Amino acid sequence: MKNLLKFIPFIGLAFILKACIVEPADAELFESTESDAQFDTNCTGDLPKTRLINNGTISFDLQVINENGIAEITITSIDPGITTAWNEFAVGEVLFSVSNNTPMTNDDKVVINMETCMGYEIVINSDNEIESYDPIIF
Repeated sequence: MKNLLKFIPFIGLAFILKACIVEPADAELFESTESDAQFDTNCTGDLPKTRLINNGTISFDLQVINENGIAEITITSIDPGITTAWNEFAVGEVLFSVSNNTPMTNDDKVVINMETCMGYEIVINSDNEIESYDPIIF
């Protein structure tokens, strides 16, 4: 919250650009399996990546926006019980935007400086809230 004022122009620009964004072909949805939780422990310079696990009761949209205000990943309508595939994006300061169209349910945005061999697994809990804001080191 203390950095919110710094990012208001950045968020505004991101939403303006969102209307012109096409979902990348590598952004995939699939049902979660136990093997999805396994990570490559021999990471050597891999790009950062993210995925969303929706354990909530409503659909969410995920957008990853780089420091230039360009959406690198846009995945819409992630239904309850769905886990997205890991999607890679460029290194740097990144805005993760998790939004929905349901009244009285808050959208969430977090800015994280992502480096190589890092991941951000966004888990939505049964109360439709993000459980953790900590990135993963692979």
